[in-house]
Amino acid sequence: MTEKKSRPDRQPHSGDFPIGRRPTVADVARAANVSSMTVSNVVNKRFGSMGKDVRAEVERAISELGYRPNASGRSLRLAKRFSIGMVVVDESPTFLADAFITRVVAGLSNYLSQRDYGLVVQGMSARTLPQSALVRRHETDALCVLMSGPASRRRRLLERLAKPGHPVVVLQDVGSDSDGVISIRQDDFGGARELAQHMLSRGGRDFVFMAPDVEWPAIEQRIAGVTSALQGDARSTFAVVNCADGGFSDSQAAIARYVAQSGWPNAIMGGNDQMGISALKWVIDQGLRVPEDILVSGFNAFDTWQYTQPMLTTVISPAYEMGASAGAAILDMLEGNLPSERHRLFPVKLQPGGST
Repeated sequence: MTEKKSRPDRQPHSGDFPIGRRPTVADVARAANVSSMTVSNVVNKRFGSMGKDVRAEVERAISELGYRPNASGRSLRLAKRFSIGMVVVDESPTFLADAFITRVVAGLSNYLSQRDYGLVVQGMSARTLPQSALVRRHETDALCVLMSGPASRRRRLLERLAKPGHPVVVLQDVGSDSDGVISIRQDDFGGARELAQHMLSRGGRDFVFMAPDVEWPAIEQRIAGVTSALQGDARSTFAVVNCADGGFSDSQAAIARYVAQSGWPNAIMGGNDQMGISALKWVIDQGLRVPEDILVSGFNAFDTWQYTQPMLTTVISPAYEMGASAGAAILDMLEGNLPSERHRLFPVKLQPGGST
């Protein structure tokens, strides 16, 4: 049982401290009329047999004083930084504008913050990753990585990141069998295969898949899934159209060039919803009907697909849940518990719309 001290006549408040002077554990202990050890136990969630009234009094004092634990001191005591790194290997400076990435980061960040961990997010090129401070100086306790580029380069980068005692979660890639490395991805292959089969059943025959110039493992899997679905139909054709960065103007210009050179397809599949919507609008602007003349689809179902007319057929992504799962896996590994599921595959769901 925690023994309270005699209460002073006046309790300190946050306004009692001069600018630049932060409340200390001793200040909180004095305000709550308890020992500094009791305050430390509350801050570090070591409640044991502590009475509810004592805990409430300490928490009240912490709130009134605006006390914040010294993160650097806590890190030194526990040999942890209480920080996780999220690295996106992408040449684009606007990588956070990507809807998939923002949802993964949101899921990861929210999970970690609930457990008193911070998240450091950095975008960088494959060339600078090995020499970055996050990797070279181990400024975080663990890393999440989402990589673009050729498969061989992604494997080499992952091998460099997979060092003993520093857990790594690789997102949207197959990962490796190295200790301390797990992979979390969605079923892009299965989702694209089901989507292509759906469009085949609606009369799709001449397929075009719109992809960004940058190689992403998810896009590779989606192309493979479409190829698998079309292999069983001898009448179908399939072409991949590169759309630069996958933005609105680049996507429309790419599909326009394809049509000028090869003629009209009757099924256009956007590698994501942004490219699918770009194609949908361009096709309608050319005077064709969707879906009567051309079937159009996207992938990931992030907000904007619902606002198209007709509504875009797409595939629902669990990106937020994947981010949260990555956070849980990392903290488990930091506690010495290697997840039994080293390669986790999240299911996706076909979302039919009026565009097919």
